[in-house]
Amino acid sequence: MKLDQWLHTHYGLTLGGDTPADGVALEQGLYRALADAGLDYALQKEILYEASGQVPDLAFGQACLDRIEAIVRFEARRRTLQVKKTRRCHAGVAKNKDWPPGAELAELRFQAARTPDSDLLAAIDDMVLRLVQRGYLEARPDIGRDLRQGLGYYAPGEDLFRPRRTAKWLKGQNALHCWVAALLAKPDPLCRVGEGALGCWVTAASLFIDRHGRAFTYDRLEHGVMRDAGELQWLRKTIPRSAILP
Repeated sequence: MKLDQWLHTHYGLTLGGDTPADGVALEQGLYRALADAGLDYALQKEILYEASGQVPDLAFGQACLDRIEAIVRFEARRRTLQVKKTRRCHAGVAKNKDWPPGAELAELRFQAARTPDSDLLAAIDDMVLRLVQRGYLEARPDIGRDLRQGLGYYAPGEDLFRPRRTAKWLKGQNALHCWVAALLAKPDPLCRVGEGALGCWVTAASLFIDRHGRAFTYDRLEHGVMRDAGELQWLRKTIPRSAILP
């Protein structure tokens, strides 16, 4: 798979038409595309690492890793020089930075970890319905199909390129973290991700918005603990199990 096709398939980005085909110049074109897209440094590092293995070009791969190391040094320098922010209040209202609004459409999706037969597709649709009924997901037309396809499962004849609306998660992000972790939990994952250790949280942040319509970010979703053990157990049980497991 060519780098431009890989980048578009997995991250919805494209290289500039004047980007060279190899070497350090190709990495420079890739990084220009990441910066122009406004991606944060954490996601830039992840994409650069994955990209370094996509092209059998030593100069390109080394340039990607050099860029990652430069970002790491920059982040360390910023932490060293960090200045505490002074928050001021006017008329009793804190001037805190608001979360950005979430995207209307989900760009990324998980990959199916099982064969999408009719029984499994029905079980996934039922899982989404149970989450809606329990107050975890907003009830709206096509929520079942949007989220099922976001998990990587398509019924025969469904368009792989159909735009999918983001799903509104009505509970806290700790609950979303635990549910996503259960989706990918071994030995019986429902979904999988091929873009590295942080790929699942980047994908989850693309699929969901919070109850106020604001964006999740992968670093917010990466960590989470649910204190209600009963509710955590219920969430885990919503996920269909493989017939081969007890």
